[in-house]
Formats: sequence, structure tokens, C-alpha cells
Amino acid sequence: MKPDVGVVIVTYNRLNLLKITLCKVLAQTFNNTEVLVVDNNSTDGTRDYLDSLSKVSKLLLTENMGPAGGFYEGIKYFTEKSDVKYVWLMDDDFFPFKSCLETLVTSVDTNTMVFPYIREKDFISRRDPGWWGVLIPISIIKKVGYPMKELFFWTEDSEYLLHRIRGQYKYKAKWVSAAKGVHFTKRETNHRPPWKFYYETRNMLYMRLFEREITMRRSLKLVKSWMKLLGSILLKENNKNEKLKMFFRGTKDGIQRKLGKKVDPVSGQYY
Repeated sequence: MKPDVGVVIVTYNRLNLLKITLCKVLAQTFNNTEVLVVDNNSTDGTRDYLDSLSKVSKLLLTENMGPAGGFYEGIKYFTEKSDVKYVWLMDDDFFPFKSCLETLVTSVDTNTMVFPYIREKDFISRRDPGWWGVLIPISIIKKVGYPMKELFFWTEDSEYLLHRIRGQYKYKAKWVSAAKGVHFTKRETNHRPPWKFYYETRNMLYMRLFEREITMRRSLKLVKSWMKLLGSILLKENNKNEKLKMFFRGTKDGIQRKLGKKVDPVSGQYY
């Protein structure tokens, strides 16, 4: 029987989390699926582990392409090489409840992407779609295309799911509260390396300056967000000099529309 749902799990150097996510996905009550793990060139034993699995398809990238590149390749895989009707998208830190996919499948239609009730590790809930279990019909993907792999990290999910699918193409996004899952990791002060500030600043500026319609309200919101991020570095973060350096490089590149993988997450080197 051909699978109805293609599951895309993007991972990078988080083998312990990936094992839990795969356990949860493979135990779903709806199991007419093909599960694909997109590995962003992990170095923590992930590939040896994946080699031991017979029920999981693998897409082993030769470099770390970030979440943007990982989901680009995973969605492309199912859109061009498979006959699935839907893709179910998640990071390696999303733990779906056993009936999550079954509930989503019963709620979806060809003009609607659906997403579950998400509880964060710190008990905050999310009511917008993201890389935590959103289910998208292939028919929608064939209309809107794939995620922007040039963003590499940060805002690539909101660009694709909120700005493009829901905003530009006017497809519906339905929150299915009966479908549940846990997003296990969370942002914490002083635990974010400098390179993350580069991509957050650059992609925020690029999206709000060049992908969305500029209005007075949005311009003020952009300035406020930029100042808030700068203030958080100055007041809350350690290693301020490196983080400020990446913040201002991200500011410059965002204004100049320089996208792509510009800072390596491992070395911190700016290309």
C-alpha cells in the first residue's frame, strides 16, 4: 500500500532527541506513512544510528544546510519522488502524542494545512504552525513551492507557513486542538552562541524589509524588534562583543539582502 503521508524529520547533532521523536512517530495510530530523516551532516553518531534502522528512509546531506535547507530537501523529496498526499513536518525535538497524526489527517483538506496543539517545555502553548507537526497537502506545496533554503536558520518556517502559504496564497491554517504534541527545547539566555544572533537579525530585517508590505505600523515594529534584540544582548547576554559583532553583521547583510549560509555554526566563521 502506498503511503498517504510523508514524514520529514530534520536533525543535526541531537541524537538523543531524535531517538525519542522517531519512537513517537513510528508508534502513531495512523501508520500509512513513509518516515524520512534528513540529517544535516551530524557528527554525533546519528548516521551510524540511522544505518541501523530498516523502517526509516534517510537523506544524508553532505553539509549542514540548517533547518531551511533540511526542510527544503525533505519536502522536495516527497513532492518529486513520491505519491504521498500530505507531508508531516517536524524538528527532532517534537514529540507527538500517539494519535496526533490520525487526528490531523481527519481534519485536513486540499486547501488547508493543519497543525496540533503544542506545549513547550516551559508549558507555553503555541497556536501558529511551525516545524512542530504541521501537516500540509502536497497540492498546496505544488502551488507555493519549497521553503527558502537561503535563510539557513531562523524565520524560515514563518516565511513558508505564515507569510507565503497563508499570507500570499491565502490557504487556510487550521489549529487542531485535539491533536497534541510537546516541543521539548526552549530558548534560554546565555545559551545561544553568537552565530544565532547573526541569522536572527539578518533574516528578521530581510523578511520585514523585502518580503512583506512596508507600512508605518510594521516599520515601527521592525525598529522595536531590532532595538529589543540589541538590548537583550547588552543587558542579558554573556560574550557580548562576539554577539554584538554578529548582530551588526546580520543588520548589514539583512539590509543588503545577502542571504545564504554566511556564518558556520561549528567554527563561528563568517564567510
